[in-house]
Amino acid sequence: MSRQRTPRGPRPARRPDAGESVVVGYHAVLAALENTPRRVERLLVQRGRRDARMRRIVALAREAGVPFRPVPVEAIERLARGASHQGVAARLAGCDLLDLDDLLGPPAPSLLVVLDGVEDPRNVGAVARTAAAVGAGGLVLPGWRSAGVGPGALKTAAGAFALLPVARAGNAARTLETLREAGLVPVGLDVRGGVAPWEVDLRGPVALVAGGEARGLRPSVLGRCEVRVRIPVAEAIGSLNVSVAVGMVLAELLRQRGASAAGAGRPRTAETEDPAKVPPPSRSRNDS
Repeated sequence: MSRQRTPRGPRPARRPDAGESVVVGYHAVLAALENTPRRVERLLVQRGRRDARMRRIVALAREAGVPFRPVPVEAIERLARGASHQGVAARLAGCDLLDLDDLLGPPAPSLLVVLDGVEDPRNVGAVARTAAAVGAGGLVLPGWRSAGVGPGALKTAAGAFALLPVARAGNAARTLETLREAGLVPVGLDVRGGVAPWEVDLRGPVALVAGGEARGLRPSVLGRCEVRVRIPVAEAIGSLNVSVAVGMVLAELLRQRGASAAGAGRPRTAETEDPAKVPPPSRSRNDS
């Protein structure tokens, strides 16, 4: 049962992420030009490249009024830092991050994803892409040892951050209490225990919480999760990459809600529910 939220006063303005905003690679740059061209400050293309992909990128930049410059491949390689760049890179204006209250509506989301202590930016980007694919209402990044929306995350997300609101938050445990007050049930991915996601009713408002790559969720955060889920895996495997585990839970959520990907994270209506498609509510509460 959700509790009445305490009024919090005026919402602070958005603030830029501290990570360097550079995207490299054809698909990531294409998504930036198509979805958020105003954020693209400058486009760099490999000198001498005139293939169809490069012509499309340049045409979009011209259409959006984005300045572009042919440069030696070495200049792009310095920006790519070892990532596959396919001869193109773009510098973006700082990624706008919301405050948590901005994600909570109105209208209130029925799905948020919270990453606590995920340090690999590629995992942040992969989770963001999956969350955007299922129509999540946003991604929350508490400050403790969490990667930001830097070049690695942007590259892996391949344009998903243009579709997915992102909020920075402070203390993760207090963040979950705020989400609970807003009516979302914190569902934690627990590498040590918990029930399979298909044994839990995920049709209501959910905040899916995942922890760092090495140890998962910290006890102080896991203790704030009303439900704990775990992906059953072969004993020889032990555990899954955080982005894979999040993706599997979100796929089960999508199945239960019987919704299109575009609307899975939006508020449900009577027309979208089909009780015959999912088991009756069986929300399992675990002691911390």
